[in-house]
Amino acid sequence: MEQKLISAIVTIYNTPERYLRKCIESIINQTLKEIEIILVNDGSEKSTRNICKEYEQKDKRIKLINQKNMGESVARNVGIEYAETNNITFVDSDDWIEPNMCEELVKNIDSIQDDFDVIVFDCYVNYAKKQIKNNFYPKEGRLSQEDVKEIQLQNIEKGISKYYPPETNISVPWAKVYSKKFIEKNKLKFVPGIIRMPDAIFNMYAFEKAKRIYKINKYLYHYNKNDFSICQKYSKDTIKYYETYFEFVKKYIEKFNKDKDFKDLLNVKIVTSIDVYMYNYFFHKDNKKRNREKRKEFMELLDRKLYVDAIKNVKKEYLSKYQKIVKILAESKKYIGLKLVNKIKYLIKKIQYY
Repeated sequence: MEQKLISAIVTIYNTPERYLRKCIESIINQTLKEIEIILVNDGSEKSTRNICKEYEQKDKRIKLINQKNMGESVARNVGIEYAETNNITFVDSDDWIEPNMCEELVKNIDSIQDDFDVIVFDCYVNYAKKQIKNNFYPKEGRLSQEDVKEIQLQNIEKGISKYYPPETNISVPWAKVYSKKFIEKNKLKFVPGIIRMPDAIFNMYAFEKAKRIYKINKYLYHYNKNDFSICQKYSKDTIKYYETYFEFVKKYIEKFNKDKDFKDLLNVKIVTSIDVYMYNYFFHKDNKKRNREKRKEFMELLDRKLYVDAIKNVKKEYLSKYQKIVKILAESKKYIGLKLVNKIKYLIKKIQYY
């Protein structure tokens, strides 16, 4: 049996067939054949399970793990546990990869004189109407301590880091290779039960513990921005998910005695989360509550100490023009104004990209 050089982990939960097939086939058809493909089916419906089984029977490199639905974090942890190589990369089940991705990654791993902990590479962001290059960080090679701080800040939120990618930040688990030895040595895990931003929490600790982070300036991954993504969906628990994340960031700052930049950035994250609440909850078309109820709930949220303090203490220079408008409207409790600017923002984005 040929030795596998890299493990590609795909976690799957009821992914639409057209996305799932494109994802799996992009991995199967890699120019590098010595790869391990781990499909973790996280309690999907029969139709999705059958697709996974079909590919497992076609390709002996595929290892299919069926489990009851326990969430993406648990599925990723299971994938890591089953990986037989030291080189672990993740592919989301509605994304796809360039044909030479694994070959390029192994080539770069072989060229590194020392061991590595994390390798970051770049991606394309694919909308319905256009494809955009997304460079996670402009440096190449081994990152310095200063560079690592920059990506740590970027991982939490936009605002303070000197460089921020055009489309999506470095917090995602894909477009990276992690050393399994490094993960196991530092007992890194995706936190079970965290629905939003478990990747940012994982990378928060990965970047903190890593001594050898490398950057490859090559676009090898395709991030598919579609309506299937959790980021696009209505969720009545959006606020709870974000506040859980705030607690993790706060504990991380305290545990590692991070400097003022990180504390300032947490305020930015709390203030900018208001925009997400509007889009994914308060003003989402699937929120069937009466307007009066939504308004009352929104005003009560803005009166809470967490948000009052963040709005008061956030540094304006770390906010975009749109975020400054949201801050001003939130501070003065202008419900109609917030609803209007949120609608305009996402209408423009939909016209541009979808």
